Amino acid sequence: MHRRNCLLTLGALLAARTASAQDATANTFAPAQQLLRGRTVQAAGLELDVPALSENGGAVPLGVAFRGTLPAGETIVAIHLLATRNPNPGLLSFDLPGDRVLPDFATRVRLAESQTVIAVALGSKNSAWVAQRKVQVTVSGCLGGGEAAQSEGLRAPRIALARPTKAGGPIEVKALVQHPMETGLRPGADGKLLAQNLVRDFTLRLGERPVLTARFQTGTSENPYLRFLLQPAPATGPAVFTWTDQAGRTLREERPLPV
Repeated sequence: MHRRNCLLTLGALLAARTASAQDATANTFAPAQQLLRGRTVQAAGLELDVPALSENGGAVPLGVAFRGTLPAGETIVAIHLLATRNPNPGLLSFDLPGDRVLPDFATRVRLAESQTVIAVALGSKNSAWVAQRKVQVTVSGCLGGGEAAQSEGLRAPRIALARPTKAGGPIEVKALVQHPMETGLRPGADGKLLAQNLVRDFTLRLGERPVLTARFQTGTSENPYLRFLLQPAPATGPAVFTWTDQAGRTLREERPLPV
C-alpha cells in the first residue's frame, strides 16, 4: 500500500460509506465463523464501543465488555476483535484464565478503511457472544509512524493501578508500552516494505499465576494500550507485567496491588 492510496478523499469516504453498508458481518465473515463453529451463539450480553466516525484510523478507541448473564457454571475465557477490511483481520485477542480479570477492556486499534469491527466472546463451555459496529474512517490507519521509529523496540512502560472505589471492588489497571508496532505492510521511501516489528503479547501474573494474556496483531495501534479491571484477592503476591516482542525479547515490570 502506498501513501497516496491510504489517504481517503471526501469522495472516497462517501464511496466507503456505501461499501460499508454491504460489508461482511459476523454471519458472513469467515474468521468470525471459524471462532463460532460448534458453539451456541447467545442473543445478547457482549457490548462493543467504537466511534461511528474516526478521523484517525491509526488510533481508533475501542471498548469491549461482557455485561450479560452467563449460563450456569460458564465463564468468559477469551475475547477476539476482528476487522472485516484490514489486510489482516486480527486486531487483538484476550485470554482470560480464571476469574481475576473481568471481561471489560479498552484499547486502541488500527483500521485501514471504513469497515465493520466484530467482537467475539467465547465461554468456557459451549457458548459464544457477538457484537459488531460499523466505523467510517477518514484517514487510513495504514500510514503509521516515520521510518526512523520503525525499528525501535520495547521501552518506557507506563502502569497505573487505581484503588478500588469500594471495598472488594475491582482495581482499574492501565498499561502502555512504547513501540512502533510496524505492520510489515507499509512501504518506505525506497518503495520496499518496512520490516515487520510487533509486540507479540502482554501478560499479567499475580505472583506465579497467569490471569491475563493479550495477543497483539497488525491491527493493534502503536504504543499498545490496555485498560482492564482486576478483581482483588488476599495473598496473591505482586502484579507482574510482561511484554514480549516477536523476536522473543521481553520487558518486565512489577507493581504491588493497591489495598
